Order: sequence, then structure tokens, then C-alpha cells
Amino acid sequence: MALLELGGRKFTIPAGELFLGSDPGCAIGLTGPGVLPRHAKLKGLPDGQVVITKAAPEADVLINGVRLGADPTPLLHGDKVEVAGQELTFVDERRSGSTQYVQAMNLPQAMAQAKADAKSTGKATANTGGRVVSLTDGREYAIAGSSLVFGRDATCDVVVAGKDVSRRHAEVVQTPKGYLIVDSSTNGTFVNEARVEGQRLLARADVIRIGDENFRFYADTAPQAAPNPQPGPTASTPPAAPQAPSSPPPPAPPAGVGERLKHTLHGTPTPVLGNFLVRSGVLKGQRLVVKTPVANIGRADYNDVVIPDESVSTTHAKLQRREGVWVLVDLDSTNGTFVDGERVQGEAPLAPGATVRFGEVSLVFEPTDDAAGVVKGGGTRMLEAMKIPAPPPSPAPAAPPKPTPAPAKPKPKARPPVGQKAEKKKGKGCGASAAALVLGFAAVVYWVFI
Repeated sequence: MALLELGGRKFTIPAGELFLGSDPGCAIGLTGPGVLPRHAKLKGLPDGQVVITKAAPEADVLINGVRLGADPTPLLHGDKVEVAGQELTFVDERRSGSTQYVQAMNLPQAMAQAKADAKSTGKATANTGGRVVSLTDGREYAIAGSSLVFGRDATCDVVVAGKDVSRRHAEVVQTPKGYLIVDSSTNGTFVNEARVEGQRLLARADVIRIGDENFRFYADTAPQAAPNPQPGPTASTPPAAPQAPSSPPPPAPPAGVGERLKHTLHGTPTPVLGNFLVRSGVLKGQRLVVKTPVANIGRADYNDVVIPDESVSTTHAKLQRREGVWVLVDLDSTNGTFVDGERVQGEAPLAPGATVRFGEVSLVFEPTDDAAGVVKGGGTRMLEAMKIPAPPPSPAPAAPPKPTPAPAKPKPKARPPVGQKAEKKKGKGCGASAAALVLGFAAVVYWVFI
């Protein structure tokens, strides 16, 4: 059964449509300034899932601290629905589980471990702008108060289902030195695949694993402290004794190493999933790299893709990769998000080479992941003809000497069959001799008688 909880009150959500608002006819009645007569619409589906939409365009609804757009959004167990400052918790009783016990935490050991982790973390953060993004479904959870609680219980800020998840599993706490994650689970909380021993400071882009779900942590970047100048020698300070020549300093790293290190995370190369080629604005000609399957785009420096232009909202849009398809979601930006000239209403798929405009900044989307060529909606790619140079002519081999033909052997004469005489060949010689003899005899007779 699905329901919404508010201050001890429970509102059941059956199959079908119902409204939330200040009108007496609404199934979920809320009162107070800012609540519209029909503020939000909830629809219960036959499979138990619940979808929420704004009942009016001017209605303001927040889901886990993120403003709801125009498109319907499914609710997950533990989602926080905020309407005019009143927070309701969505509960799906099918996702509830049994109680798990939590072992005691050794606080001195945890503090020592946290200090050790603080020295080895990546990019330090300030204690503002904290949020986590689910790498499973792309949902964002802003750390609006002093802490953000993870757990299986529906009262937690981030509800994570699973048999390995405790009811109150872990907590991200805001401290003067940054954000601290405190583990209070039975089966452990992991940061960058290292188990948290009590607690540790979080760095920007750290990956938190709770059960089978991963979350990426973001916060504002900590300001760089100016180096303290070394005090020079004074009159009362004796000059230092000359030291023996030390070994030569190590050679400077080759050019380009710093640029390559920017694309690594915790010593591991970060794959580039895509980039935006900027066509206008102050960043014209540059490429803005996309390294995560869920990337926030906006003007603020805590975004994954930062576009420093006044026409771009602080948090303008979100880029998500869903089953091989890149989807762009507009986050109710002031000047809008456009794909190939059409304004994005809620979300729109991105094909390779699509022209995207955030406010007045035009970009071209270029995915570089392996699935970019076969995503839905992707156009046919034309391949250039490959020119292969012809190999140089090789010298013709010398013709072998022709063999001398053997002399033909005379064919044996065919013998006639037994009992049959061979026929004599008629030749011109016999006829000519007989004719000459007759003529000669005639001439002698003529001469005698004359």
C-alpha cells in the first residue's frame, strides 16, 4: 500500500487520481500560505506505483529538494514531497523490511581515522552546496539542513532498499571543516570502495556505496589558502651555516601531464562519456567534458558542466544516460533549454551532433561512449572513403628459357587388316608416262608411212 505521511497523519493513495491542496474536495488537504486549491495531482497505478504532477503551472512542488517540472514523476519509497514549506514522506509498504541492529562506534578511533582520511582525500570542499546524486536513477538529494540520513526506514532523508541496509544506515553531517559521513550500519558504508571506519571527511566527486546503490557527493569547492611567507633573517638571528650542495631537484614533469591528471579521480583514469563543443559565448571553441552518466549543467561552479554566462541559470539542466540513450532535462531554467531549435518541455533525447542551447549559449553534443552510435534516435553516420596508396611497381621476373621441342617421330604406317589387299595410290607419274609412250609410237608410224 502507498501513502503519504505528514506530522503523524497518513493519507492512503489508492489506484486512480486524487488531488493535494487546500480545496475541501481534495483527498489530501493542506492549509497554509502558498497552498493552491489544487496544488498537486497523484495517480496510483495498478502495479502500486504512484506518479505525481503539478495540478497548476504556477504550483511549486519540491521532490527531495529538487523542483518538480511539468512532466509526471514517479515517487519512490522515502521521497520527500515539499509543498509550501510542508514536507510529506512517501511510503511504499512493499519496500519495508525487518529491523537490523547497529554495533557501537569507537569515537576516538573514528576521529583518528577521519583525520587520516582527510589528508588523503581528493579535492577538498567547503561546508556549503552539499548534495548527493544517485547513480542508479539520477535523483538528487540536497543537504539542506545540518545532515542527510541514509537508511531503509521511510523517515530517512534518502531511503535505500535492500536486506543489507540498516534502518538508519549512515549520515552526512555538515561541519566547519566540510561534510563528514558517519557510518552507523551493520554491513558497512563504503566511500570509493573503501569501508568507512566510523567516519571520514568527504571530497568532491566521492562515490558513496550503501547496499547495492551508489551515490556521488558534490559540494562547493573549498577556497585555496594563501601560502604563509617565510620570515626573512633578522639582525638578531645568526646567519645560517652554508650547507653542503644537495642533490639536483627532480626534473619537471613533461608538458601535458597536468592536463591528463585533471581527467583522473583518486589515481584512476576517469572515462570521458561525452562533451559539448561550445559555439558561442566566452567559451567559444572549447569542449566541456561529461564524465558521469548523470551531470548537472549550470552557471554555478558546483555543477558538473559549468557555463559561466548570465543567460544560464544557476542550476539550468541535467544530462542523464538511460539504457544507452542520453536525455536532457530542463530544471525550470529562466531562459530555457533548446534542442535543435525546439524548447525542451521536461526532457528530450539527445542524438549525436544535436545542437543544444542553454539560454543564449549554443553548443553541439558529441557523445564518446561506446553506445553512442546505436542509441535510439541516433542518425546514420557516414564514413569517409579510405585511400590506400598503390604499392610501387616491382621489376618483372625474367622469362624462363623456352624448352627446345623434341623432333617428331614418324608415324608408323597403318597395316591393312588380314585378308584385305592394300589399295595402290594413284599418282600423276604413271599416267604421264603412258601418254608419252602413245605419242611416241604414233610419231614413228607417221614417219614410216610418209
